[in-house]
Amino acid sequence: MTLSLKCFTRFLIVGEKKIFGEIAEIVETANEANKILKRMLGEHKLGALLSENAKMALVEKRADDLAFRVRRDITDGAVNPTVLDNLLACVEIADGMIDNYHYLARELTRIARAKFDESLNGAAIADSAFVFMLELAEESTAKLLELLAEAELNRIRAKRREIEELEEKGDEIKDDSFDELYQMAPGMHYLYFAHYSEVLYTMDDILDACEDLADLVVTIITSISK
Repeated sequence: MTLSLKCFTRFLIVGEKKIFGEIAEIVETANEANKILKRMLGEHKLGALLSENAKMALVEKRADDLAFRVRRDITDGAVNPTVLDNLLACVEIADGMIDNYHYLARELTRIARAKFDESLNGAAIADSAFVFMLELAEESTAKLLELLAEAELNRIRAKRREIEELEEKGDEIKDDSFDELYQMAPGMHYLYFAHYSEVLYTMDDILDACEDLADLVVTIITSISK
C-alpha cells in the first residue's frame, strides 16, 4: 500500500512538472514581447510602430492559444486536485503578462499619433526608466523559466528570492520616475502625463506578475512535497 502511494505521488509530480513546462511556453513568449517593446521604445516613425504592434498582436494571440491548451490539460490531466486552482492561477498570471505587453505596444502606438511639442513629452523618462524596467522584466522572465524547470525546492526558493529582488528594483525605478514625472507635470500635456503613468504602472505589473507566479510555484511544490 505504501509503495503504491509513493508511486502515485511521483506520477502526480510528473503531471505537475509537465504543466510547468507548458506554462513556461507561455512565459517564453514574454521574451519575444519584451524584445518587440524595446524596439518600439526606440522608434518614432508611426509606420514602424504599427508594424511592431502587429507582431505583438501575433505574440499575444499565440499566448492565448497556449493558455487555452494548458487550462485544458490541467482540468483534464493527471494533476493533484489540491493544486489545481493554483495551477490555473499560474496560467492566468502568465497569460496576463503577455496581455500587458500587448497593451503597452498599443499605448506606444497611440501616443505616437499625438502631435504635441516634443519638449513637453518627457522623453527622458522613456529613454531611461522604461528601458531599465524592461531589462528587469527580461531578467525576471529568464529566472522564472529556470525556476519552472527546477525540481529542487531550495533552488526554487532561491530563484524566487532573486525574482523578488528584481521586482523591488523595479519598484524603486517606478517611484523615482513618478517623482520626476510630477516635477515635469506643470509643463506637460495631460495626455503625456496619463500615458507615462499608465506605462510605468503596467511595466510594474509585469514585474509583479513574475514574482506572483514564482510564489505560486513555490506554494505548489511545497504542497506536493508534504
